[in-house]
Amino acid sequence: MARCLIALGGNLCGSEALFQRAIQQLDAGGDRVLAVSRNFETRAVGEEAGGGFLNAAAVLETAAAPLRLLERLQAIESECGRERLLRWGPRTLDLDLLLFGDSVQWESRLILPHPAMWLRRFVLSSAVAVAGDMWHPQLGQSIDQLWRQLCTSELMVSVNLSAELVQAEDFAGFLEQPMQHGAVCFQRPDTAVEADVNWFARLELRRADLRNPPWSYPEAYPGARTLVLFVRSPENALEQLRQTATAITG
Repeated sequence: MARCLIALGGNLCGSEALFQRAIQQLDAGGDRVLAVSRNFETRAVGEEAGGGFLNAAAVLETAAAPLRLLERLQAIESECGRERLLRWGPRTLDLDLLLFGDSVQWESRLILPHPAMWLRRFVLSSAVAVAGDMWHPQLGQSIDQLWRQLCTSELMVSVNLSAELVQAEDFAGFLEQPMQHGAVCFQRPDTAVEADVNWFARLELRRADLRNPPWSYPEAYPGARTLVLFVRSPENALEQLRQTATAITG
C-alpha cells in the first residue's frame, strides 16, 4: 500500500460539496482516506481564473499503481462536472496527485512528485495540515520543511515585457523602485514575448533559486527549468505588483 498526497481545488458553485463527494469516492474500492484538511480560501489570479478558490489536501492509502490512481482522479473530476476548457480557467473540481510514496517518475501523463508543489503556497498550506511528515523524494525535505522554507524564502519577481515595446524600459524603471524592498527582488525582462502584453498575466513570482533547482529535469519535460508561478500566492507581493502595474499602464 502506498501513501499518497492529493490536492483538491475548485472555484465554481458547489465546490465545497464536490470536495466531500470526491473524498467519499476516494475512500472506497479498497483505498482508504487517512486524513483530510479543512478548506482554505485563496484569491484567484488572472483574468480568466474566475472567483476565489477553495483548496484542501487529502492523504490516501492505495494499492493502485500511480497511473491507475491518476485515471481514477480524472474520472472523479469528470463525474463532478469538470470541463477542461481553459488551462488557468475556473473549475468545479481539480484533483492533483502530488506525492505517491517515494515514487519518482517522468511520463507524458504523470510526473511525480508534482513539479510545482514545493513552491505553491495554496498547495502547501493545506498539505502541511495533514501531511507535514510526508517526504519529497527529490528534495529530501518534508512537507513541513518545504512549507517553512516557502514562508521565509526570498522571492524573485520577473515582469516579462516585449523587447519591441518602446515603453518597456520605462515600465521596468517605474516598477523597480516600489518593489525593491523586503523579501521581493525585481528583475528586468531578459526575454522577448508577444507584443500584445497582458500586464496582469505577465506578473510572475518565482523562487530566487528556481533557475538552479537541486535536481535535473529530463529533456522530455520542456520548460521545467523556467517553471514560474502564475498562482494565488504569496498574496501580498502579487497584489502589490498588480496594483503598481495597473496604476502605471492604466
